[in-house]
Amino acid sequence: MMDKLKEYILKKRAQGPLYMPYLTAGDPDFASTVRFACGMIDAGADLIELGIPFSDPTADGPVIQAAMVRAMENADFSFERIFQCAREIHEARPDVPIVFLSYMNPVFRGFAHKSDRPLEAFLAEAARAGIQGIVIPDLPADQPEANEFFRVSERFQIAQIFMSAPNTSPDRLNDLRKHGRGFIYHVTSYGVTGERSELPPEVKTQMKAVRESTGLPVFAGFGFSRPDQADTVKAVADGVIVGSLHHRLIQEKGPGALEAICESTAAFVKALRG
Repeated sequence: MMDKLKEYILKKRAQGPLYMPYLTAGDPDFASTVRFACGMIDAGADLIELGIPFSDPTADGPVIQAAMVRAMENADFSFERIFQCAREIHEARPDVPIVFLSYMNPVFRGFAHKSDRPLEAFLAEAARAGIQGIVIPDLPADQPEANEFFRVSERFQIAQIFMSAPNTSPDRLNDLRKHGRGFIYHVTSYGVTGERSELPPEVKTQMKAVRESTGLPVFAGFGFSRPDQADTVKAVADGVIVGSLHHRLIQEKGPGALEAICESTAAFVKALRG
């Protein structure tokens, strides 16, 4: 397939590294998620990563875990409402790609009550909502389900985005090269998502090696809490992902977090392109 997400990233990269903020859909409510996402885009965000709440988010730290719990406690929470939220963002800002972050269970089983082909139903609905890529942290590239996802996602032109880590082997990077699309999500630090005071000094070398091995753009995530941290990797990163910071602000301010979230977005964009 034509990798339209990769092409978008490479075109935008000429202006500097891209910024992709993360939001958990439905925290504190779905209307606020749409407002926050549109505000981030207006403040300079190049892509939006939208998390599908799940009861066992093994790659996420306590801040995003709490955000997912808050989202799932909403009276109007449903799988259908998540896709509607994505669709509203896409319709409001159609030129900016949306990337889902989900775990295997919602992707492979979320539509099992409606279809005997739940993965195909999920991807069809995602395509209708304007989704251009999906990150699935608990889906390694060498698993049979990854092959199945790759086969079906190609039909819907949705990029299968893999994660790399400091200990990813050359053989695993080769798997990412074969089936990866869009970009590689590079985990800068061991552990789960969350704000960190410092990034590992070897992250630049790691990201360069991942890009050379896979031929894909590389986005850095896990641990970014301040714009100056983004500045330290902009020479080697094709993009930076920030998530826990936003949900700490949402936890503090609820629907009133819009101004703080937009200010944070503008600061990260300035650090990456200044």
